[in-house]
Amino acid sequence: MDVTAESLFEAAAVAIRAFREGALVEELPVAGTELRIAVFPLPVEHRVRLQRVEQWAQTGTVKSPVEMLRRERVRELLGLKNEAGK
Repeated sequence: MDVTAESLFEAAAVAIRAFREGALVEELPVAGTELRIAVFPLPVEHRVRLQRVEQWAQTGTVKSPVEMLRRERVRELLGLKNEAGK
């Protein structure tokens, strides 16, 4: 599937949301599911587990307002509660 995103984790979250909302796959992704993400126009491929995407979205030090917005976007796409406000 092709997605447009500003970061690796956002690309993963967009794809997960599409999988959950559509009939694109027989089994829904779980925490250990490995996602293969290719970046174009330069062919670069990344592999990241859903668990890592969820972990990044919910924890860690936010270094800038841009990063905070990116994490919020990924949480929204994944349907996760806003854990950062705790």
